[in-house]
Amino acid sequence: ILGWRVGALATPAVMSIVAIPFFACTVFLGVENPAVLHSATMIGTAMILLSRSTKYGLFDPTTQMAYIPLDEESKVKGKAAIDVLGSRVGKSGASLFQQGLVVIFGNIIDASPAVMVVFYAVSIGWMMAANKLSVLYLSMAKEEKEKKKQ
Repeated sequence: ILGWRVGALATPAVMSIVAIPFFACTVFLGVENPAVLHSATMIGTAMILLSRSTKYGLFDPTTQMAYIPLDEESKVKGKAAIDVLGSRVGKSGASLFQQGLVVIFGNIIDASPAVMVVFYAVSIGWMMAANKLSVLYLSMAKEEKEKKKQ
């Protein structure tokens, strides 16, 4: 009903929108004030909740759909590469990056401006990749549909 592109873009879009008030609290207002810290915590909690909901509800099914037009060998190799390598390298890389920020800035709160910049850079890259993949997916799906008609 929503289409492949909407499903693929929903998670980074929701995360990017909800992150605006979160980073406003942590970067621009500072968390020294307990009221601001409480607001940042509540917004961060809502962000995690909404991002996980859209990821599991829309993004994950959409990514599985991307494998449908592929041949059997590409499906198996692609899923293995993405599921195993992609998620492990992504989580490890993010942890390493965060540790580096803590070492450089002394704590994660002082690193918030750098986290914000990287967060939005990754979100923009994610959305650009999803748009490109959407074009490729729709093209392959159209080809597959035409093959079935013949």
